[in-house]
Parts: sequence; C-alpha cells; structure tokens
Amino acid sequence: MAHDRLNPGEHGEIFIKKTASGSFQARVRVRLLDGSETQISRSRKTKAAARLAVQAEIDERLKRPRGSVDLKPDSKVGLAARQWIDELRVQATWPRPRRRPQTIDEYERLLGTLLIPKMGNLRLNELTTARCQAWIDGIIDAGRGRSNDMVVTAAQVRMVFKAVLDRAIVHDALRSNPMDKTTTPPRKQPNPTALTVTNVYRLRAAVRAWESDRVGRPGPPPNGHLPAAVDVMLGTGLRIGEVLALNWGEVNLTTDGLPTVRVDATMVDIKGRGTVRQAMPKTDAGKRTITIPPFTAEALRAIRPEAVSPTDPVFPSRRQAGRSVPRPQTPHNVRRTLRAALDLAGMRGEVHPHLLRSTVATFVARERGTADAAVLLGHKIQGGVTQRHYVERLLVAPDVSSILQTMVDIGEEEAAERAARETQQSARPTIAVAG
Repeated sequence: MAHDRLNPGEHGEIFIKKTASGSFQARVRVRLLDGSETQISRSRKTKAAARLAVQAEIDERLKRPRGSVDLKPDSKVGLAARQWIDELRVQATWPRPRRRPQTIDEYERLLGTLLIPKMGNLRLNELTTARCQAWIDGIIDAGRGRSNDMVVTAAQVRMVFKAVLDRAIVHDALRSNPMDKTTTPPRKQPNPTALTVTNVYRLRAAVRAWESDRVGRPGPPPNGHLPAAVDVMLGTGLRIGEVLALNWGEVNLTTDGLPTVRVDATMVDIKGRGTVRQAMPKTDAGKRTITIPPFTAEALRAIRPEAVSPTDPVFPSRRQAGRSVPRPQTPHNVRRTLRAALDLAGMRGEVHPHLLRSTVATFVARERGTADAAVLLGHKIQGGVTQRHYVERLLVAPDVSSILQTMVDIGEEEAAERAARETQQSARPTIAVAG
C-alpha cells in the first residue's frame, strides 16, 4: 500500500504493537524540514509511554538544527565568525552596501581580540546564554579601574557576536540565539565640552606661531596647511577626515556670492589599503554644502595654488614623488603636526580635532538651536515616513557663518584688549621710595 505523501514537518499515523518481550513499540514515519523522510520507533512498558516517547522524538527531530553545507551545529564559533566577516566583505561590494569596509575591519578586530581567544574553539551547539553572559562579564571585569571601562567595547562586541549567531540561525546551525538575553551595563552619558572664545584664539595663534617658527629651518618650508585646516574645522564643524578629503572642485571662494564648501567624501583607514579617500561621507546625511565664514575663506584663499585642478586635494601630502595624481594628507599626520604646534605653545593635551567639532556645534546650538547644529554637522534628523518618502533632504546646511565668525572675532577682541591693558600697566612710571 502506497504511503500518503507528507509535507515537511508532518508525520504519519503512530502504530503501536506488543513485542515478544511484553513491551510496546511505537513506530511512525516523519518527513523532516529538509524534505527527507525517516522512521522513528521507541519501546516502552505501556502503550501510552511508547506513544509519548515517539511524540517527544518527533518534536526533537523537527526542532533540532541540521545546518547547511557551510555551517553545522557542531561547527566552531571561530568558523562561524570567519564566514560572517567574509560574507560582509562580499556584500560591501554591492551597490549601496549596508556596511563599509572600515566598519567590517572594526568588526574583525573586535572578534579577533575579544571573541576568538575565549570562545573560538567552542562549537555552536555548546553555546548557552549563561556561557555567553560569562564571556561578556569577563570583558567588563577586565576594564575595572581603567580609564576605558570596556562597557562600550563590551556592547559593541556583543552586537557583533549576536549578528554572527543570527547568520548561524539562517544556516540552520542554531534554532535560537543565546546572545539575545545577554546584557551589558548602561553606557556612561557623554559630557560634551567646547573651547571658549579665548581658547579658540589661543589655538589659532598657536598653529600660526608654529608655522612662523619653521621659517628658515631645515626641512620642507611652511605652507600654511595646518592653520588653514584648523580654520576649516572651526568654520564648518567638519570631521578631520572630511576636511582632508576636500578637493578644490568642492570649494567655492567666489567674491560675488557666499563662499562654500561641499562635503562629498572623507578619509578612512581600510585594511590592506591604508588611508584612502572614500567618495562618500561617514553617513548618507553627511552630504551637504556649508557656507563658510570670512576667516575660513581667507585661510583657503591663502593656500590655493594659482594653477589647480578641481580634483586636486586642498591639503595634499608632501610625498608626491612619482605620483601623477596628488594624494591628500592623512588624519594621522595632521594630528601629529597639531600636537607639535600645541607643544610649542605650551598647550599640550588641551585640544584635539574632534573638540573643534564640539565647539562649533555648541556655538551654533546656543544661537540657532540643536536642529541647525545637527544639519551643519551632517547628522541624520529622524522624520519618520514623511521625512523618508515625501520631503526632499536638505543638502545645503543653514548659513551660520556669521555665528562662527563672531566666535573668532570675540576671541581676537579679548586678546587685543588684554594686550592693551598689559601695555598700559608696563608703561606706568615707577615711583622710587626713599630709604
């Protein structure tokens, strides 16, 4: 008699017979989720016990992960992580990739330093939520008493490992994700800081003094790039990578209109390629055109060559020998140069490039509100369905150039007044006191 065709996940009638030994054997035909069929039989002392034993085995067989060609339930965690990274690298070549190469590099670093040494040799079917939580707890414990308490790192690697195991579920190597119920401590709330107008003045004076100090010394002559880069950051709020990725074709210094810079790219570190210009900002919302204040326009005019191509970098590297196309400076080199200028001015540790971004955001937010500051910085503003589908995205940042010019002007005025007072005090006659 032909068997009735079963659909995947179904079983046939359970048959029970008494054996010669007096026990009862239950038997059933099951079609597994992969389409294959199998027979299940169990023997027990009673009919009811035999039926229950077969039904329990049916549930186990249908719930048990079987894996795919690439990944099995007994595959090691290290293999699952390697396959996930490799898959992401392929996806990074797709149009509009969800993750960029430098992000994948960071995922690989987190997995290689924090996951693989502790969990890499475990098999997927050996993972439990308790074991995964103990691994996270170990990362947190390693950060106790350190300036970096590892809370943010633990949250990042938890997110990455969870994604690795989600892929294992897709490959039927797991049925549930043991990372789902794990937890990390809440992150410390950020406390943004900003430079005062006085310190903005001190910074601008410091980088210019550093340029002057190099005149006549051995080595490449000063070119004004460091003061100009600082003024671009102070006049736009751009990240240092966005500043150094600027080409002259994205800078408009016309005198018959408002001077602007257009943000279309950023500098990124990519494994195996070094620091390269990425033809897109950090985020999609980062594409924007910014009206720059006069002090920034003046700084850019001072370094603009007489003959320049639109694709030439505004801040080219000095090491151009043998290259037909000039390359931009790297953020690492500019940070190093800035530290040297700060050391000369006795300002070691007082300023870093991202602090300039916070300073710009603070001044703009105080005068125009956080929404304008967010657009200027290239942050995405959530607007729900209406924003996503019906409102054309603002590609021109609000004109806050006068606010940023005032920030610089006030610092210069305060410095001039302070210098005048010091001159007056030193000019006062000294009255001799008779002995």
